[in-house]
Amino acid sequence: MDHFLIERLLHHVSRFSEPEPVSPGVERRRRARGYVEPPDEDLIVTNRYGRPVLISDFHQKWRRAVKQAGLPDRTRFHDLKHFSTSTLGGSGKHDPKTVQALTRHAEFSETWDTYAHPPLAMEAVTVTVFEATFSHINTPLYAPRDCPPADSRTFSVS
Repeated sequence: MDHFLIERLLHHVSRFSEPEPVSPGVERRRRARGYVEPPDEDLIVTNRYGRPVLISDFHQKWRRAVKQAGLPDRTRFHDLKHFSTSTLGGSGKHDPKTVQALTRHAEFSETWDTYAHPPLAMEAVTVTVFEATFSHINTPLYAPRDCPPADSRTFSVS
């Protein structure tokens, strides 16, 4: 993940404290009914107990965050994935397979066809690899009609 995003997420997470420990009585009742502490799932969006947010609660909070960020009202949470994948793909700094790996897609077609929007993302990319690879060759270029065949018996001229 980008260092910029890591710093912002760490700052965000640091603003929240761990949930209060439960009393011994609550702990006994939990054990009696077979309660098992849920594993840490590394979720970015959680409730105050570190658990997944209920969809009913998330919608209200998402609308508030969209407004606060100055995004269009119709912005969906999933649009963030489109934005990040398109930004990675269009930057010219990452090859398509790296973008696939960074977005954790199993199939390349999901990354490129669904999210990256290649025609838009690739407009600003300049391909210079061939020039860099073959720049040591100083052979003049000839148009096909100006270049005589190496062996006139193998080529037909019409």
